[in-house]
Amino acid sequence: MGYLNLILSVLLIYCTGVLAVLPASYDVVWDKPGVNGSADSMPLGGGDIGLNTWYENDTILMYIAKSGTFDENNSLLKLGRVRLSFDPNPFDSKSFEQRLLLNDGYVKYTGEDNTTAKIWVDVFNPVVHIEVDSPEKIAVSVAYENWRYEDCPIINEERNQGSWGIYTSKIANGTTYADKIGFHENGVLMSHRNEKLDLWNFQIKQQGLEKHSDKMYNPMRDNEFGIFVLSEQLRPGAVTNGHYSNTTYKAWNLETKSPSKSFMITLSEYQAQTKSHDEWYKGLKNVIKSAVKNTQDATIAWWHNYWTRSYIIINEDKGEKDAGFQVGKNYQIWRYLMGCNAKGDWPTKFNGGLWTFDPIYNQRLLYWPLLRSGDFDVMTQQFDFYKRITPNAVLRGQVYQHIDAAYFLEQTDNTGLSNVFEYNAQWYDDDANTPRPDFFPDGELWNVWLNHVQDTANEFADMILQANIYSGFDVKPYLEFIECQLAWFDKFYTREMQKRNPWPLTGMAGNESLVIYPGSGAETYKESYNPVSTLAGLRQVVKDLLIVDEYTLQNKTYYTKYLAKVPANTLRQQQGHTCIAPAEAYTRVQNSEDVIWLARMGFTVNATAMTEDRYAPSKVCKFPTFKGPNFDWTPDLNHYGSASIGLQEQLIQTFVGDDIRLLAAWPKTWDARFKVWAPHNTTVEGTVKAGKMAKFTVLPKSRKGDVIVGQD
Repeated sequence: MGYLNLILSVLLIYCTGVLAVLPASYDVVWDKPGVNGSADSMPLGGGDIGLNTWYENDTILMYIAKSGTFDENNSLLKLGRVRLSFDPNPFDSKSFEQRLLLNDGYVKYTGEDNTTAKIWVDVFNPVVHIEVDSPEKIAVSVAYENWRYEDCPIINEERNQGSWGIYTSKIANGTTYADKIGFHENGVLMSHRNEKLDLWNFQIKQQGLEKHSDKMYNPMRDNEFGIFVLSEQLRPGAVTNGHYSNTTYKAWNLETKSPSKSFMITLSEYQAQTKSHDEWYKGLKNVIKSAVKNTQDATIAWWHNYWTRSYIIINEDKGEKDAGFQVGKNYQIWRYLMGCNAKGDWPTKFNGGLWTFDPIYNQRLLYWPLLRSGDFDVMTQQFDFYKRITPNAVLRGQVYQHIDAAYFLEQTDNTGLSNVFEYNAQWYDDDANTPRPDFFPDGELWNVWLNHVQDTANEFADMILQANIYSGFDVKPYLEFIECQLAWFDKFYTREMQKRNPWPLTGMAGNESLVIYPGSGAETYKESYNPVSTLAGLRQVVKDLLIVDEYTLQNKTYYTKYLAKVPANTLRQQQGHTCIAPAEAYTRVQNSEDVIWLARMGFTVNATAMTEDRYAPSKVCKFPTFKGPNFDWTPDLNHYGSASIGLQEQLIQTFVGDDIRLLAAWPKTWDARFKVWAPHNTTVEGTVKAGKMAKFTVLPKSRKGDVIVGQD
């Protein structure tokens, strides 16, 4: 019988996924409720759903967010707030526990007599499941709370969450339009359909694109999203009014039909651009049907496989007070947040992602670390972002500059346009108040911080190519974006050169190098002549495109010549040393911005100190990785994106040929086990003890000869 039980246990593990690899000590566990409302919330999610959940005033609350819920103002709206009440309340006790089970990807509340409320999100369908289990019969009430029950004017601070931007109230008033909410088939149904496009109409007029509006990609047009709250054990009750934080709301209450030992509640979400509400509702009905038949097993198996794909676990036996332990734990929690949107159509935004909360209390950095963690499936949402907006960027190039190439901006919306404020920032900013001159180029940002910054799209183009070099990722759907982006630098800057010179390139015969002017050295060195950040970016993208060797607009001969005409980096003497200059020349320094570079240069002590500081638990919020406000939102996800790049660079570097350099800047105080990815479908798995590589495995084995350990 014991042997049979062992076989059954093994079969259960096989059916629900591989064994989890994260230590149980990585769970986030709270033995008492927070005191700051949603600022003390715990995140969870899956697929493309994100929740904040917390316990307050004898109730369990949660905010629900979903990728793609863009309203008329291009704001990513929450789908509402759900509140669970209990009678009697088993969670108002000394045995209270709220736990994020990181390996399995869900949150569980535990109260008196081991009563539990489990909240999990189906990775494969946009459904939140709430399961309450109690040894004694209790009554459960569910309130769906919504603060958009009527039209509301947008106040100035709210403009930042959409595409108006701050300081624009003096040129246009915006409105957040009401949701449609009501009881429906014994549950609560909320939907929001974009019917007015005030923001879009203002935006295209401001940017001189009105006559092209109908053919432009617009994710706000006919967008509809909503949520259906249902439990077979609950029935509609009263509609009540309330006030939470600084906002008035209405609540649609579902009440217990009769006390029970268990309750199952589903929150089904759906979003799509549809021709009609009826078409959207059919899509929601399909989601509701899936909520009934899907169990948690497949979702847990997905999370287990996600963790097995890659990990960096440090000082796992030393506990919470050890700085290295916190680095490993919070690195994995950051991966959890990225995994919660793994199947989303839209990338996780740096400024809070799906987990922003009540306010009363740079995008690329999020996605570079996913190469080393092998999360190529999570990266596609960011790649698709650029694929979708490429036609609009090409239209910008045609309209503004009369060239067939993609004219992207540093600050670009999900439409491919600039938001309203950034386009004319020097005018709308009360401190600057400098109107845009008629002679200033159309399409360029009238903005001292962002003008002539064109490097960001290059980074994402190379990220796509790197994904192919790492894993064989299919780049074909993205070649138009990559090649149209490269075409802009070639066509625009050769034409700019010919405005000043008969030749399109440098050299006695005009056949040597491009001149990148005007440009910007990163966001810092303005009006640059041959900014090195742009030159290095172009060189890397073209090199990697030639390695991938797939094209749709041009061919290998063209890109070989392109590579040859990218100027060499400018060097200068600095404190007696030869250094890379930011550009050959520039007129001003606007913005100065280091763990990534410290690790790359092998400065172990400095890199470690900065990494430990970045991964230290938040002092602002109860959840350890909800940090901010820094330069962005709270939670500031960029903070952990850059920290993750730095940590990975300390462990593994792959920027010289086929070399795989391990422990390039790894401290002796960090014992670790890890699994990370390298180019050419390579994984490296190993153990570090006292700063030395105890053992490691490289797959494929043919790559073992490329491994270098340490700084030698």
